[in-house]
Amino acid sequence: MWNEVTIVVLNKLQKPDYSVRKAYQPISLLKCRGKALEKIIANRINANIFKYDILPLTQFGSRPHHNAVDAVTTLVY
Repeated sequence: MWNEVTIVVLNKLQKPDYSVRKAYQPISLLKCRGKALEKIIANRINANIFKYDILPLTQFGSRPHHNAVDAVTTLVY
């Protein structure tokens, strides 16, 4: 129920031959309930990660105020 997906297949523009698989683009449409639940759970997990300081300072993915420049700077120094 929460992870029901509808897949719509669209034609890619300006393809000369639509008998080839690569001429089509599948798009998955998730249900709004699943998106909302996923967002709520992700926010709760992130709140606990920051509250209990679970991640090390060298973790840069999915952290606010951390970007690729910070990761490279840490790697260099």
